[in-house]
Amino acid sequence: MTEAQARQQYDCAVAIVQYNDLLRPVADGHPDGFCKLIIERRQRYILGAHVIGEYSVEIIQMVAACMASGMRVEQVAELQLAYPTFTEAVGMAAQKLVRELGLAPLPQLWSDFTSPDEPAKLI
Repeated sequence: MTEAQARQQYDCAVAIVQYNDLLRPVADGHPDGFCKLIIERRQRYILGAHVIGEYSVEIIQMVAACMASGMRVEQVAELQLAYPTFTEAVGMAAQKLVRELGLAPLPQLWSDFTSPDEPAKLI
């Protein structure tokens, strides 16, 4: 569904991740594009997605597989996707929605892992 179609039938939440916020598109010299996820708030199923930019077919295929398997947005947010890839945009969009809906306390910043007086440590 498009966002407009989804909003006519459901109470929706939408998250957009810009390619220029991801390592792989920037490193590959293709920072123009985005991934948008549209979910239904109550049941949290994916209703639609829009992807513009490089590797959009592969990204949409991944979203379609998540939709076909009946995954909820929090399950998509927990997927351990290969890094760095363009499909990281789907996971990041799902994580944004999980935070927006208050479903799980996912860290937003590296600073969430350390105190201001300590250097960041990799876990």
